[in-house]
Amino acid sequence: MKRRSFVAAASATSLLSLTACAEPQQGTFTPAPIVPVVSLDAVDDHDPSQPFNISVVDGILEEVNVTSDRSKTIEGDFTEDLTSWTSNGVMDAGSVHTVAAKAVSSDGTVTEFEQTFTTQRRDGTGFGVADVTPIVEGETVGVGAPIIVFFTEDAPDRAEVEKNLVVESELGHEGAWNWISDSQAIYRTKEYWQPYQKVTFTANFDGVFLGGDTWGDENFEAVMEIGRSQTSHADLETHTMTVKFDGEVEKEIPISGGNGEEWEYYTATGVHLVMEKFADKVMVSPGREEGDEGYYSTPVKWATRINASGEFVHGAPWNGSLGSANLSHGCLNASDGNAEWFYGIAQRGDPVDVTGSPREMPWNNGWGFWIQSFDDWKSGSAL
Repeated sequence: MKRRSFVAAASATSLLSLTACAEPQQGTFTPAPIVPVVSLDAVDDHDPSQPFNISVVDGILEEVNVTSDRSKTIEGDFTEDLTSWTSNGVMDAGSVHTVAAKAVSSDGTVTEFEQTFTTQRRDGTGFGVADVTPIVEGETVGVGAPIIVFFTEDAPDRAEVEKNLVVESELGHEGAWNWISDSQAIYRTKEYWQPYQKVTFTANFDGVFLGGDTWGDENFEAVMEIGRSQTSHADLETHTMTVKFDGEVEKEIPISGGNGEEWEYYTATGVHLVMEKFADKVMVSPGREEGDEGYYSTPVKWATRINASGEFVHGAPWNGSLGSANLSHGCLNASDGNAEWFYGIAQRGDPVDVTGSPREMPWNNGWGFWIQSFDDWKSGSAL
């Protein structure tokens, strides 16, 4: 009996061994993700004139965005295989740049990258804003006022300078720069400014590359106060100047325009702007000296200049044809009382639109910038 039990036990053991060596159950295998690795070769105190690179291993770059602490975006180019991106142009000196990138691998794994670096400072080389006209603290200007900027020296690169000129208005506008020379740029709006608002001009030059070997000096800011809308229409055929306040007729003034006996004695047509004014002014014949035929030197009162070549609105009590004929040498004659009233309300930049003469005023005669269409005006921009 004992022997048979042993044999049975051995048989059972053999069966268990056979069962243990059977084929194992099937399982699942998950490969490790392919993680893109993004790197930046720019470190703090980076030379702002030199490019920098962003690259990725085990993936491609989907997005790269680089901004500075001066709210500027740095442009750049991807390589054809999208594994690298290189910056373009010169960056602002002494500023912080933030690089944000997104990379993706072949299995869809995404890496979000963000890193900052600073650029070396650069000392200004003397280029800056010397003056802005017609901005004077406490003065209100008219709705046609330009912003005339004079620089301390010639711009090394007009486009680089213009990129850093900013004009903001409280009520919004569309406008453009026009370069008169390398040292003077003028800003004009498409339509007249809306009245009763502040306009801020800023030149963001601190640490900015401006072309050549020129770096900007300190920033400059000026605020221009737009006053009441005061627009005038001088009709040389009806001999009347109609003055409107905020679109409503305020006064109609009998006038006498240029007699046209010589070409320069026609009052020029087109939109003039009030430029300056004098309580007393001596009017002298243009291009003539004392003793020449046609020479005159006449004291007048309440003279408001409307272009650079000598056209004014002024008092002319000797002119008996106010409101009926054109007998002046090109100015808009009015009575002393009306001239004084106009002098009193006139703001620099108030438009005075003259019609009814064959002589057209050149757009660069004084502040005749509204003579040009806005498209023509924009063609003078460097951008």
